[in-house]
Amino acid sequence: MHDAGHIPGTWRHTLAFILAFVLLLGLGWQGMRVQQALINANAEVNHSLELITVIQDMLLTLQDVETGERGFVITGQPAYLQPYRQARERIADERAALQQLLERRSVADQQALAELDALIAQRLEISGANITVRESDGLEAASLRLLAAGGRQTMDRLRLSLDVLERDERSRLAADTQRAAEQAERARWLGLFGALLTGGLLLAAFMSVSRNLRLRRQLALEARQREARMAALLEAVPDELYRIVPGQGVSRLRQQDPAAPPVDAAFAEELLGRLGDDDEPLHSFMWRAASGDEFEVRMLPTRGGEYLAVCRDVTDRLRSRRRLRDQQTFLRSIVDADENLIFARDVSGRFRMCNQAFAAFLGASPSHLEGRSAAELRHGQCLLPLMAGDSELLAGKPEQRAMALEVQDAQGQTRWLQLLKRLLTLSDGSRYLLAVAVDITGRREMERMKAEFIATVSHELRTPLTAIRGVVSMLNSGTAGDMPEAATPLLEIADHNSARLVHLINDILDIEKLESGRLSFHWEALPLATLVEAALRDNTPLAASFDVTLAADGKPVDALVEVDRHRFDQVMANLISNACKHSPPGSRVVVTQAQRGSSWLEVAVSDQGTGIPLAFQPRVFERFAQADASDRRRTGGTGLGLSITRALVEEMRGEIDFTSTPGEGSCFRIRLPRRDPSWGAMKRSGPWGGE
Repeated sequence: MHDAGHIPGTWRHTLAFILAFVLLLGLGWQGMRVQQALINANAEVNHSLELITVIQDMLLTLQDVETGERGFVITGQPAYLQPYRQARERIADERAALQQLLERRSVADQQALAELDALIAQRLEISGANITVRESDGLEAASLRLLAAGGRQTMDRLRLSLDVLERDERSRLAADTQRAAEQAERARWLGLFGALLTGGLLLAAFMSVSRNLRLRRQLALEARQREARMAALLEAVPDELYRIVPGQGVSRLRQQDPAAPPVDAAFAEELLGRLGDDDEPLHSFMWRAASGDEFEVRMLPTRGGEYLAVCRDVTDRLRSRRRLRDQQTFLRSIVDADENLIFARDVSGRFRMCNQAFAAFLGASPSHLEGRSAAELRHGQCLLPLMAGDSELLAGKPEQRAMALEVQDAQGQTRWLQLLKRLLTLSDGSRYLLAVAVDITGRREMERMKAEFIATVSHELRTPLTAIRGVVSMLNSGTAGDMPEAATPLLEIADHNSARLVHLINDILDIEKLESGRLSFHWEALPLATLVEAALRDNTPLAASFDVTLAADGKPVDALVEVDRHRFDQVMANLISNACKHSPPGSRVVVTQAQRGSSWLEVAVSDQGTGIPLAFQPRVFERFAQADASDRRRTGGTGLGLSITRALVEEMRGEIDFTSTPGEGSCFRIRLPRRDPSWGAMKRSGPWGGE
């Protein structure tokens, strides 16, 4: 077998002789072409000269018209009209000859010829009118018309048009002459090159004879190497290969198991049957063996009417595909069974997966939603609140949470959703936004009813409780006279517990006002150091009652914060009171202040108490939450202080967090935005209150 890129050596010299003969014929044909080109060039030169002559004749004829007209107008002699009339008779023939010559050259510009005809007609009309005026009105009227009729300008435009035609034709004449010279020069070089090439081909033919035997040996060696590579390739290919000869049968190209039969009879019958099957594609089909294994078979035509069949075992791949499909169906069933709204979108905003609950929210089916964006859906505007924060997730934020979102479903009903969104990155690098929304509409309604109930009960309790505190206070002050010594401790207990009840009711009312947005704020721009100093001064007696030292640490910060003074005092009182209650006697509660970056100011309250248990730390800011019921009895707390504190800090556009190590104490930190003195009064609206 020879390589298609090599020509057998016995034909090299023959091919060289044939090429040399063909080259000689080509040189002769090229000489004839050069001769014909010179003849054509000569004809073009003659045609160009003829065209230039016609253009010049037209110009002379128009000048005769102008001369005859002017001579008659000036002298009134009829002799001047003779060349005028002859020129008018010639102009039509010369114009026709000009168009015929241009059309023979295939360069006739109909627009240019139309403009030329218009100018000629205009010039002849002006001349005729001037002659008529001279004959009827005399020299003076004809002279005035001669100056005003525009004949000179028309004649100048005619000369310009004819000059353009003449220059173009002279350019073509020069180009034809140059082209003829170049063809003659090229013919000389081609003759020289052809002679050299013919000699080279004859030399190559001679050299090919000497290389013929060496080439044959090289080709034989390459053929053996190809056969070895083909055998190795057949051994390395995991697929089974079959040779199909119509009318003779099917045979394996390689036998992996010598003890196995050459070809399965049913498979061979299938292969032979498909050779004449016009309905099925000849090149590919699936085959299921009696053992249950499945194979992908491809049939390819080869030389001599034979076929090659490639059989690949795809049993494991198909089983894996079926298992994957079953898993997808199983997971889809689980997702659809969930009552929460679940959906996933790609970075372009198209839904790639959603469950039945989410589809029902939009009044559609999952198949209708998947593959589309919100803008393409009928009720897509309902999803706008659920898409807030997507850009932050794509930028690297770990998750996006919303505790309560108000949305409208496809039926126009108001629903409240608790939303969690996270970014999901797959192994191929594709990213999806996975969202789970919990319908908390019923829960919010229950909380609203509970809040109304608590508010009503609290208001109803505060009135009689105020009266009870007034009576107890009057008894303690001796207004009703001296009380028995045994009654004094009882009155103190009543006064202490009524104070606790008032504090609890006030906390409950504050929580209710914060949730409903009815808690008013009076905003002031105040130095942080002044606020902290006042909080230390006001809470020092409380710390002393717990035998705890309240102290400031670090340098005061005089930067401004915009807060409600009384609400800030309430925040600091809650934090300091909480720290003192949980500190051992003789310890210190330390208040520090610092500036964090250019935008935030921080106040931290640290204690040396027992710390917060790790299991309870996630619930620190929940309502009525305390680590131990016995702790409530010991400290007298309500479990609402930290919840109110967080709500107040957030209302003042701040943040609160804490760190606590069991056995070592806790540190609560609040951060508030720094107020630049150069800013004007800040307009507040929405959740930040109003003025």
